[in-house]
Amino acid sequence: MSPYLLLFFGMLLIFLEFYVPGAVMGVCGGLMVFVSIILFAMQSQSIGFTLLYIIGAIVSLVILFKFALWRIRTAKPGQSIFSDSSQEGFFASHVDTSVIGKKGIVDTDLKPSGHIIVDGKRLQAISQSGYITKGSEVLVIGGQEANLIVKLSKKETLA
Repeated sequence: MSPYLLLFFGMLLIFLEFYVPGAVMGVCGGLMVFVSIILFAMQSQSIGFTLLYIIGAIVSLVILFKFALWRIRTAKPGQSIFSDSSQEGFFASHVDTSVIGKKGIVDTDLKPSGHIIVDGKRLQAISQSGYITKGSEVLVIGGQEANLIVKLSKKETLA
């Protein structure tokens, strides 16, 4: 098989990977490009031509990447996998830091996660020390992602 055909089909698979994510086509395309370089090097009589082929393949891949990304960004809305809406100000999750240091009551058993009530608000929490039963008093000591981190309050541990 011709190294040029392998290079072409490898780059085609890499281009399609931008539209059908999953890495299978991208990996297969990358392997085809690599095999085309090896095949060209085995068939070539000159190191200079082999280096030119390698440089040409790399430059072609860079141009392909830039073209694919440009094509995704400039496609009409609804015809691209690129989100054209602004993501500015978006937070996937946050912790209410105003309750750190306050005491709350366990609303559902913390096994180690569940819900607590602090200042009349029901919030997600994770127990630092494992299982805590419903109705226990806890102290909020921090936060991680969307969960508060709690531990039994001193009063509860003495009882």
